[in-house]
Amino acid sequence: MILEASARILESDGIRGFNTNAIAAKAGVSVGSLYQYFPNKDSIVRALIGSFKNALHDTVVKAVQDGRGKELKSRLRLVVRALVSAHYYRPRLNRVLEAEEERLGSEADSAAFHESLLQLLRDHHNEVAVPVSRTTERIVIAVLRALVDLGLASGASPRSTEQRAMRATCGYLLYAG
Repeated sequence: MILEASARILESDGIRGFNTNAIAAKAGVSVGSLYQYFPNKDSIVRALIGSFKNALHDTVVKAVQDGRGKELKSRLRLVVRALVSAHYYRPRLNRVLEAEEERLGSEADSAAFHESLLQLLRDHHNEVAVPVSRTTERIVIAVLRALVDLGLASGASPRSTEQRAMRATCGYLLYAG
């Protein structure tokens, strides 16, 4: 209840309206009860970030697994679609959490998330024009994050964001020039 109330406040009022009194009131609990679970509002934000990242990573890992046996572009589209849909699910909340993540310095990603994408690239190493490595996987993630963030910030549709992300990712991975 506390996390959902916090998410709703961040969506509607942003970080300015985010305080423990407002969270407790929205969740229907006392401030004292809130402090039994979370020592401060940053710990609540960290929990929300962790929850979002866990869901995102699980979705991407599932997309990679679901695409086994398909061609590279089809598998990449599943991954891109998973990233875009996760970020567009609650876009205002996502943007606040990303800003807060940068402020709090909690940018840890799950190992399974990175390993699954690296394995996808390894599975298709003969189709990829760049060396398959952890650096390549990190570049793909950076490109996808940048395009999804730009899509959200500019108000682009999920479909448009997905198309741009696919073009950029395929351009990087498949162009040998």
